[in-house]
Amino acid sequence: MKKKLRPIILVIAIVLIGISVFGCAKIKDLAGKIKGDLVGQQFTVTTYDDYGNKTLTVEGSKVTVGLLQNSDNFDKKASEFKSEVLEVTVNGNQMFQVGNTVIFAENGLDMIEGYDVPTDVNVNKGGGYVPLDRFVNDVKNKIGKDKTIIISSQQGIPIGVYQGKDVYVTIPEDLPKMTRINIDGKTLYIHRANYTILDSKMIKGK
Repeated sequence: MKKKLRPIILVIAIVLIGISVFGCAKIKDLAGKIKGDLVGQQFTVTTYDDYGNKTLTVEGSKVTVGLLQNSDNFDKKASEFKSEVLEVTVNGNQMFQVGNTVIFAENGLDMIEGYDVPTDVNVNKGGGYVPLDRFVNDVKNKIGKDKTIIISSQQGIPIGVYQGKDVYVTIPEDLPKMTRINIDGKTLYIHRANYTILDSKMIKGK
């Protein structure tokens, strides 16, 4: 009986811990998004071609990104093609973007130079009851986890790596083909790119 209760007690304990510090990373992400929506954030916007070559860099102290407003985007009954054009506002100036791989990195968030991207990752220990593992990971994700983000072009050519001790990942519902990642309180947007996000401890030597 005691053995059966242990997983339940463990789950309850994790929930309580999660609530007590809830959303450390999630709240930072929400705060950053609200700030960005209202006044904009300081970002470096970098575009890449299919071969991972940098094609354009734009910097601004007040940068916001959204979907180009088109009536078809907001009419669920519309049968016409919905626009996937991003409208980027940089210090009051307008920039339209479609098709390219784009990384929006908040000021202070730097790509790791000369990172040796692993081709083999072997994990032989840990884990157990899969639903519990997923629940625990979900709670940890909301609190923030130590993660490594490996970004590649749409052709699979490496572009760069970001790492953080407190990482939270979300998929914006209002931005097509976009992932928003909060890394230690800083925001990273990845648009039209291949990427892999790993728990840093999975990589040898981490």
